[in-house]
Amino acid sequence: MYSDESQLDLPVRPGDLDALGHVNHAVALAYLEAGRRHWLESRAPVSSTEAVAVVSRAEVDYRAELPYGPLTVRTLLTSPSAADLAAGDITYRAVFRQRIVPGRATAPAVEALITVAFLDTRLRHLIPLHAYLAAVHPAQERP
Repeated sequence: MYSDESQLDLPVRPGDLDALGHVNHAVALAYLEAGRRHWLESRAPVSSTEAVAVVSRAEVDYRAELPYGPLTVRTLLTSPSAADLAAGDITYRAVFRQRIVPGRATAPAVEALITVAFLDTRLRHLIPLHAYLAAVHPAQERP
């Protein structure tokens, strides 16, 4: 379940374009965020705001223009692994490999490794991944 890639199809809106007619680089980061949210929501609906996942590191390669039209954001959890999650290993971060593929293209225009940390919103401090999952998915079975 946690090792499956999710795909989110999005339209490029006219306001997402810069003066050159392609998607602004900052908007691409918003698309990546939407992809991570979709990945989480597709595993189980987020039922609480007691814990949040926040970006702690972003490595983004812009390989080609993102033109006006449809695109797909592909998101895959690369760390911790499914085995790590099943073993109950303690981790405070997760790494997502993400790609944005325009229209009917096969090669991604944007590739990213996004590291997120997990925070308790009331106490404002880091919490481990298993505590985040318990807070936002209280009825969810663990892998």
